[in-house]
Parts: sequence; structure tokens; C-alpha cells
Amino acid sequence: MKCEWTANQLIRRAPISLCVGCGLLATAHFLKGEANLTSLYDVSPQEHEAYRRHYLSARMAFYRRVLPKLERFRNSRRLLEIGSGYGSFLEAAATAGWDAEGVEISRYACDVARGRGCQVYCGQLEAAPVAESAFDVIVMWDVIEHLTSPLEVLSRVARLLRPGGAVFIRTPDARALAPSLGPIRFIYRHFVYPANTPEHVFHFTPAGLARVLANVGIHQADVDAHTMLDECVAAGNHLPIRAIRSAVLRYAQALGWPYEFVLTGVKS
Repeated sequence: MKCEWTANQLIRRAPISLCVGCGLLATAHFLKGEANLTSLYDVSPQEHEAYRRHYLSARMAFYRRVLPKLERFRNSRRLLEIGSGYGSFLEAAATAGWDAEGVEISRYACDVARGRGCQVYCGQLEAAPVAESAFDVIVMWDVIEHLTSPLEVLSRVARLLRPGGAVFIRTPDARALAPSLGPIRFIYRHFVYPANTPEHVFHFTPAGLARVLANVGIHQADVDAHTMLDECVAAGNHLPIRAIRSAVLRYAQALGWPYEFVLTGVKS
């Protein structure tokens, strides 16, 4: 992605840069090549347990809500999840009648998913042995923000989709990162909003992500920026921290503050 970057703000001790041309936000240490993505996302049994304890119920609530939206694109029943993690969505999709397979870079996560009977390729999408124009649906849940070259990955996604097939992308809504002097908005932006800026490379708004997709021949069909409360995560190792985050989340939900969005794009 060709951008001209300038310093913007500091979020969670991570410097954020702004593209002066398109308004895209990015975490500066990734732009400078100072962070290693492989070491960040090769998870451990301890992280798996933390995921089950803090995140799994919210993820399952989201999967139950989003799966019916995939149905209008069902043709061959083939579905691909990029960043399939421990296989929870692949299981849910298979139960709903999809021939679901995944691509995942974490060896440990691949082993967990395969142990549950999921079909998963372990490695980068570019090397995955999957046929072009083969999939009705490709999903990327909380993945696009981790990619250093999202345009390249989305170009591959476009080739893998059949004409009329759809990609569903969920990512934190970067509109929440707009500077604000309000104390609750400050707490929300730095401690509750799900974009973990030290680990996320790019920070997309719905309009910004739609522009990237248009470059590869995928056009926005829908944006769902309404996240149900049971799909939000108020994580933390201590009960008081979780309680504060939960209270701020409820306040933010009541006011309609940006949290996440799901963009549906259709291949021409």
C-alpha cells in the first residue's frame, strides 16, 4: 500500500501514524520493520486457555449471529477461513452444512484445530494448496489488522472466490481512535476498544477497507457496525479491571461508539 505517513498519536504506548493521503492509520513499529509477526502470533497452551476463558463465548455468540448471513452466497458449499485459529468457527460452519477449511500460521493452533477434525493448512495463505475461483465464501475474523501486506492477501482472496462469491471481514472500527478529550472516551480508546495497537498493523474504517477491496475487484455489499454486547470482550487478569472495562463497554454501547464492524464484499 503506497502511503505517505506522518506521526498521529500514541495509543496504548504504541505510536500511530496517519497516511496524509487516504487517512489510513498504522502502528509505526510495523511500518519500520521493528516487529516480528510470527513471534507475536505463534500461540501457546497458556494463551489457548486464556482464549477459552475470556474470548470463546463472545466469539461463539458472533458466529451464531453471522452464519445465517453467509447463506445467500452458498453454491458449492465451499468456505475458507483465513486465520482459522483453534477451529471454533470451522466447526460451527461445518455444523451449518459448509465444506469448511482453514489457513492458519500458528503450528499449535493448527494442531488443536486438526485434533477437533478440522481441515487446516498450516502456513501462509500464499502457499496454501487451494484452487482459484473455488470458494463461495471466505471469512477473515480479526485478521486483516494483523497483516503487513493486506492488499496482497486480498488480491489472493479475490482469485480464490468464485464470481459472485463473498468475503466477510471483521476488524476493529478505527473510527474509535479519533482523538477526544473526554475522560470516558479516553478510557474506552486506550483500555476497552479491541484494537490492540502494539500488535495490530493497520487500523481500518469501513470506508477505508472498502477502498482497499475495490482495488482487487471486490465491492462492498454490506457493512454491519452493530456489535451485540455478548460479542464484546472485557478481558483482564483482575476482577476490578474487568468490571471497569465492562461498565465502559456498556456505556459505549448505549452511545453507539464504534467498536468493530463486519464488511461483506462481493467479487464482480
